Amino acid sequence: MRWIVFDLLADSINSLALHQLADFHFIRPWWLLAIIPMYLFMRFVIKSEESLSQWKAHMSDTMIYHLAIKEQQKRRFTPKKLFMLFAVIITLVMAGPTWQQQPTPFFTDESVLIIGLDVSATMNKSDVQPSRLLRAKQKINQILEKRGDAKTALIAFSGSAHVAMPITQDKEMIRHFLDVLDSSMMPTTDKVPQSVIPQAKALLTQVKAPSSILLLTDQTNQIAITGFGNLLADTPHQLVVWAIGENPDSGLENSTGLSSSELSSLTQLAQAGNGNMVPFTHNSDDVETVLRSLNNTLQNVDDNSLPWFDAGYLLLFLLIPLQALWFRKGWTMQW
Repeated sequence: MRWIVFDLLADSINSLALHQLADFHFIRPWWLLAIIPMYLFMRFVIKSEESLSQWKAHMSDTMIYHLAIKEQQKRRFTPKKLFMLFAVIITLVMAGPTWQQQPTPFFTDESVLIIGLDVSATMNKSDVQPSRLLRAKQKINQILEKRGDAKTALIAFSGSAHVAMPITQDKEMIRHFLDVLDSSMMPTTDKVPQSVIPQAKALLTQVKAPSSILLLTDQTNQIAITGFGNLLADTPHQLVVWAIGENPDSGLENSTGLSSSELSSLTQLAQAGNGNMVPFTHNSDDVETVLRSLNNTLQNVDDNSLPWFDAGYLLLFLLIPLQALWFRKGWTMQW
């Protein structure tokens, strides 16, 4: 039982990340006013335990010194001190410390992720094995797995853009169409990223919540930068650009990956669309970065309407081992 309690407390402490400290508050802060009379009461108890002070007017200091119980003979943990510790913990429990809101089944995420996958000829390069296109598909599958049943749409583009899957919550259906996408299926193999704009605009008219366009590509142009900027200007939506290709800062010799100028253009594209550019990594760091960017537009419901998790109840577990001390022989409390 003791280890279960400690595990619960440890999990609770670990969940209190730095970004959640700003949300830390008490649900019932007026209970903290009980600390004032509690402090006065503690002072009274301490004074009452100094029983020899009343004899100073009748005895010499030498006599009092020899009659007094030495400091090391006093019990460090007395029933009165235990009672005061109980009172402090109970006060904190009643105040209701909290730092996170509780999820509720009555509201669902209404934001939409529109994935734009580049299937042009340059995506068949093998600077990232086995190819840029296959690695992009792998990354998309990881995103789908992390997002669960969130609403998602899929657009494939090269010289033209086509909606491979309209907005759906069926990630397995998206995976099915994603697996078969190939450059050979497209009418042309050149790259026109601005062709995604009309398709994305049509999909965004179907959503009411702030949403994201995730563009996986290796190149862009000024027309696309201007077009996406006009599409997303004065909207709550964002464009996240995932640069698929070996990073020029990877340190690999004779790298045939993305150039610094290509990364700079992709960064300009993302900034024009109110978002950010995420470079490709061989581990899952880029996936986590993309997910954090997408979470910027998650909208379940007005935050103020979600209930706060009352963590005060967890403090009650601290009272269990302390309560066992009352069963010690001779432990009574007298005022």
